[in-house]
Amino acid sequence: MTSTQFDALAQLLRLRAGHQQAAARLVLVDGLAPADAARLAGVSPSALGNTLRACKRGLTLARLACGLGSPHQAGGLGLRALPR
Repeated sequence: MTSTQFDALAQLLRLRAGHQQAAARLVLVDGLAPADAARLAGVSPSALGNTLRACKRGLTLARLACGLGSPHQAGGLGLRALPR
């Protein structure tokens, strides 16, 4: 993911600026392992895990909204697939 894409995702999900957002950027943009990013940013691994799950869910929903996701992904998010 590019830095610009991350900025858009953070804005879309309304991620608060701070240590958790910085740690998520280290993982998603810079490619660090979550444990390393959590340590460097000073957040707990579980807090970073929650943020990364929110990012993954947000990306999946954005893909579905744009018609880029598959219908089976809606079920995994607790959403009903819309009829075509």
